[in-house]
Amino acid sequence: MSKERSFLSPIALLRVALTIGAGIGIWYAITWWIGDRTSIHVDWVGERPVDLLAPQWLLLVSIVPMFYLLRVVSLTDLSLTQQVVQATLRSLVVAGVAIALARPTWISTQTRVSTVALVDVSESVSEKQLAAAKAYVDDLQKAAGDEANFQLITFAEKPQVVRADEGASLSSAIKRHVGAGQGTDIQSAMQLAYGLFPDGYLPRIVVISDGNQTGGDVAVEAYRAKDLGVRVSWRTFEEDKTSEVRVVGIHVPDDLKVGAPYDVTAEVWSTEPQKVTLTLQQDEWMNPLDPEKRVDLREGKNLIKFKSEAKRAGATTYTLRLTKFDRDTEKLNNAAVMTAPVKGRPNILYVEGGMLREPGSATYFKNALEHENMDVSVRGPAGLPSSAKEMEKFDMVVVSDVPAHLVGTAQMQALDSYVAAGGGMMMAGGQDSFGSGGYQGTRMEQILPVRFDSEKIKEQPDIALVLVIDRSGSMQGPKLEAAKESARATAEFLSPNDYIAVVAFDSEAQVFVRPQRAANKMRISAEISRLTSGGGTNIFPGLKEASEILQHIQAKVKHVIVLSDGEAPSDGIPELLGEMRSNRITVSCIGVQGADRNLLNMIAEAGDGRLHMVEDLGALPRVFMKETQEAQKSQLVEDKVFVRVAKRVEAIEGTNVDNAPPLHGYVTTKPKPTGEVILISDTGEPILARWKHGAGTSVAWTSDVKNRWSTDWIRWGSYPKFWAQVVRSSMRRKVYDSYDLSARVADGRAIVTVDAIDAGDKFVNELETKLQVIDPANDKVVQEMAMEQTAAGRYSADFRMQRYGSYLLKAIHKRRPAAGKAGETTTVAESMGSVALSYPLEYLRTSANTEPLRHAASVSGGFDQADPPRIYDTSKDKPMEYTQDLWPFVLLGVVGLFILDLYAKRVRLFGYRTIRFDS
Repeated sequence: MSKERSFLSPIALLRVALTIGAGIGIWYAITWWIGDRTSIHVDWVGERPVDLLAPQWLLLVSIVPMFYLLRVVSLTDLSLTQQVVQATLRSLVVAGVAIALARPTWISTQTRVSTVALVDVSESVSEKQLAAAKAYVDDLQKAAGDEANFQLITFAEKPQVVRADEGASLSSAIKRHVGAGQGTDIQSAMQLAYGLFPDGYLPRIVVISDGNQTGGDVAVEAYRAKDLGVRVSWRTFEEDKTSEVRVVGIHVPDDLKVGAPYDVTAEVWSTEPQKVTLTLQQDEWMNPLDPEKRVDLREGKNLIKFKSEAKRAGATTYTLRLTKFDRDTEKLNNAAVMTAPVKGRPNILYVEGGMLREPGSATYFKNALEHENMDVSVRGPAGLPSSAKEMEKFDMVVVSDVPAHLVGTAQMQALDSYVAAGGGMMMAGGQDSFGSGGYQGTRMEQILPVRFDSEKIKEQPDIALVLVIDRSGSMQGPKLEAAKESARATAEFLSPNDYIAVVAFDSEAQVFVRPQRAANKMRISAEISRLTSGGGTNIFPGLKEASEILQHIQAKVKHVIVLSDGEAPSDGIPELLGEMRSNRITVSCIGVQGADRNLLNMIAEAGDGRLHMVEDLGALPRVFMKETQEAQKSQLVEDKVFVRVAKRVEAIEGTNVDNAPPLHGYVTTKPKPTGEVILISDTGEPILARWKHGAGTSVAWTSDVKNRWSTDWIRWGSYPKFWAQVVRSSMRRKVYDSYDLSARVADGRAIVTVDAIDAGDKFVNELETKLQVIDPANDKVVQEMAMEQTAAGRYSADFRMQRYGSYLLKAIHKRRPAAGKAGETTTVAESMGSVALSYPLEYLRTSANTEPLRHAASVSGGFDQADPPRIYDTSKDKPMEYTQDLWPFVLLGVVGLFILDLYAKRVRLFGYRTIRFDS
């Protein structure tokens, strides 16, 4: 049989099957042993356990049975023993390679030290300190010895690993960082050092710095160093004795308003007492109120106050400069800048009805508010806007002495909407205000906190009115019908609790409407309808009847209106009018075509009333209503009145209103149940009242604000302050809430934080907040970014300061509609603030700040002001454990086995074997 055919013999096939089976068996055995582990811990091979980090390479051993199969078919005449030895050596080589690839390791220990020195080369470190640091580095390197590892990092704004030139000392490579020395970041240098420590060494960091950080936080990094087992020690060196003055910063109050004076506080630091000159610039000009100060500085921190005032809304920028001094070293820190947001003046719309009668009547109230830094727009009685949108540009609307017939329904509706949406509104008294202005029952009465009907007492109405109507023959026809219509209109115009009577006269007098309350409108109208004409003309009987009627009625106002169209005797009338005047009864006259003007004028003058001559009968009802309205103005109390405080509120605090001069009149009103009455008259009637109407505030001032009733108040020193406080406390509130915004500078970045807390002291979460960074020079938004919520109610953002100077900050907070509800995102709040970086923080240096360095050493187990030998003392350290790779040693064994295998192939060790060949 041929050699080729022998491979197909049963014995050969059996051998192949056994070889394959053995390989598969080894494969599955190793796979089962490894399982799902990524590394194998072996503790049964010696005293120290071994870890196989890549055990899957052991599967290479599964090819070992093949070496024994190949031995059988080998044509060599080496002995069987030598062939088995060769197969075994090759199997051990493969097994050794598999073990080496499986990366065997074990844990070793040693006490060698690796030290990284961090040397501060920032501009806050003097040349003297830097020279001392170099000498200290040389001492550290000498103390390290041959076995220790020593490396060097220099740092300022950023860290750099330093390598010395061949043959030079490491300290000779310590140099300033050109163009990057205006900062100190120890934390970044420590983080870079972690990557320089070799395995198996005890790690040490030595910080050589003045400790004045402008970026990072070494105290925080100390805890990470502790977790990594790194001891942090430090060393500082005495700085040069220099005289230094620096401007630290400028501080202003949080809430600046146009025209309101405030203090600008300069913070200046000095190493020694000396006299200096400081100048303060506001925007492009010197600060008008306090441009320069010559002050004596003491050692340390100094606070110097400048008086200032913002002249316009938006923002104002202050620049403080140190211009004269005795001794100073660093000039780059002699100026500081900051920008602050400024709220604008309140904008007040003042509608004054008295301007028609007296053009200068609006100047008193206007001047008072302008004196208190408010902008006042004065309009005449017809100047009230008819849309809420037009009113939105005003913070408050003041309506003074404007009659109702000049204020239309649209204007009242607009005013209602404006106040309900958050605006402020005040009605001031006068002869044409409140009820005397005809506002009773109108929407204006609904807005204000007082009732215009004075909540009349049933037994005593505000007005008792008698109409004395001429029904002589000459009144027949249109005249009498117009008179009857006028009487009905008058009854409609009166309040239900008022009294009315109608007396008709010709040569005699007859009562057609008995005295009764105006609420009986149907009966009164029916009784007026019975009036017919006839007879002559004699006014005296009608007046006499009216006088007798009114003498038996109790009312605040008793008034008679006489209507006539002809001539009549005057006998007895003057005497009767004198008697009526003594009984507080007034008389007015209305003359129509053909009336005796002289007689009617005499009656009106003697009766303390008014005369109206009417040519157009169609206008007669309006004249009656106007005359009734004028009579109602007797609700006006025109007497000396001293105000009393009913409730002390912030709006009148500090105004000394208790000692205010008397007023000379007011309009009587009654407070509504939920109205807040602040000032009252001697009789307890409201003088100043307010309440909330929707989101806004409405105010009633029942006296006037001009030179009729407030003559003495205008001369009162607190008149401007009183009205400024009343207006400011009642005007439109800000459209949005305002949350506190704070900003600080760290490592050249502005860190901005907003704490959103509502009026109920609850955190406001899930807002969509954007931060706008505004250049105050041109009011342009230079950056815009989202503020992320980082804690309950807290939103944060940061940005790189692109230049030295100041920025305005505006955070806009919005909220999306609730889930499942349609609608747009709405703005719920705004926050304003500012941030400034006047010059590099490196120039804010003082003496060495060792506190953060001490903290780092305490936390990590390092040393303060460390001597070099102590850095390398390991007596208190545990030996350093490190992972040692064993694969190099395994490969050495593999190489030895491979050489033995070559030797076994080349040298006959155990004789021959016989080889038979088939023919």
